[in-house]
Amino acid sequence: MLDTFRKIFNNHYRLISICSLFILLMTCVEPFRPSLDEQDTQNLLVVEGLITDEPGPFRVSLTSTIPVYDEWNTVNSDYPPVSGAAVQIVDDKGNSYLLYENEAGWYETEEKNLQGFPGNNYTLMISTPDGRQYESSTILMQETPEIDSVYHKEIKRIHFDLEAPYEENWLHILVDTRAEAAITTYFKWDFEETWEFEMPTYVEVSHGLEGPQTSIENIDLEWEREHCWFSESSSSILITSTVNALDNKINGFILQLIGPPDDRLNIEYSILVKQYVIDRNLYNFFKRIRESNEEIGGIYEKSPAKIAGNIQCCNGETEALGYFMASETKTKRIYITPDEHSVIKGTAYGNCGWTDSPPRYHSWPVYGTYNGGRTTVWSDNRYCTDCRLRGSNVRPDFWE
Repeated sequence: MLDTFRKIFNNHYRLISICSLFILLMTCVEPFRPSLDEQDTQNLLVVEGLITDEPGPFRVSLTSTIPVYDEWNTVNSDYPPVSGAAVQIVDDKGNSYLLYENEAGWYETEEKNLQGFPGNNYTLMISTPDGRQYESSTILMQETPEIDSVYHKEIKRIHFDLEAPYEENWLHILVDTRAEAAITTYFKWDFEETWEFEMPTYVEVSHGLEGPQTSIENIDLEWEREHCWFSESSSSILITSTVNALDNKINGFILQLIGPPDDRLNIEYSILVKQYVIDRNLYNFFKRIRESNEEIGGIYEKSPAKIAGNIQCCNGETEALGYFMASETKTKRIYITPDEHSVIKGTAYGNCGWTDSPPRYHSWPVYGTYNGGRTTVWSDNRYCTDCRLRGSNVRPDFWE
């Protein structure tokens, strides 16, 4: 979850920088550097922390925003880690858990099977090398109700191209759940998808370096390069509440949409859903992040802005960004096989080029068969010849 949120959160603040620079470029013919708010010209601490009742170390990520004019914005895809901080989590039972930096910007407890307990209150405390001290709001680890159901539903979507609209079958992955008490409950979900995939069994081969002739040839890969599994975490902020829910039930909340030309549904697909209960303040924080990422674009849309979470600086007026979250976790996994849907099969290898002559640089050969004879065909991209460049050929322990 922390890796996923880091991408969303960093994209949001990178968008702020890009929009600011765009305004600078478009407003004047002559170079112009307007005076900016103090917060736009300094580094701000960004915190991402989550503890649950699942076994595992407590983990916290510390990074830093970048001032608008900083060159880091143009040469890096992520924000710089904050190293050398003192990090601890304390609860209301007198326990204190020290977190140690195991890689740049990532802090975790030495005990790897540490678990949080529903009903306990947790607070994150941070001291950075520049002498600033930060503290989160005290967070109650609330009990989370069981997931009623995770299921899929096939729908038809209209696709438009340059000729005429046509229908495509898509699969929605949905969740049903309910609040256990007649009070407003705020839900959040994450998921991890895993799917089985294979390399193409035949390809279109170009004959000769200059010739236009092509043919369809079968490919014969070794098994360890042909058959793999790939896992990917959710990249969206999935939240809702029971404010307007009938009987405090959430029915048919959409977690994921899958359609052509994706290859996730070709063989077997699995999704592990994790359900959390969060408080209203965190819900509003995630909601603002989601709206900012999804709605910015038009001239009448909301302008990008800093969105504060539940982290405060204790010894100064410096702002901090991000969140600290504690929640009991409920999970449910489902599997989907091709006989359960009619979504058209797709491929992740549609852009692979093949030839019967080795390219000049960085070529990878595989065996093919053509007109009953064995031959060799070549690709200039190793990704096209080995499934391990995308996933793993080790069967997951949970795989059915």
